[in-house]
Amino acid sequence: MQVKTKERDVCRMLFDIVEKPKDFLMCKSFNVYDNKYRINIYSKRLVEGIEGQYISHSYFASFDESDMSLNILS
Repeated sequence: MQVKTKERDVCRMLFDIVEKPKDFLMCKSFNVYDNKYRINIYSKRLVEGIEGQYISHSYFASFDESDMSLNILS
């Protein structure tokens, strides 16, 4: 499995575990080391009439290739 595919899979698998925020904008995950990933959930919000984005949730997780499972570590 290519790294980019894993990163997309990690985001998809995360939403099988946690609920997607109602103001969800995007999910980005990146490999930190070995099979550990940082996953950032970006949401949108209005501040004085201007729409912006912010990291609403951030997770540190491990990805097990043998059974294709994601485990949230923090």
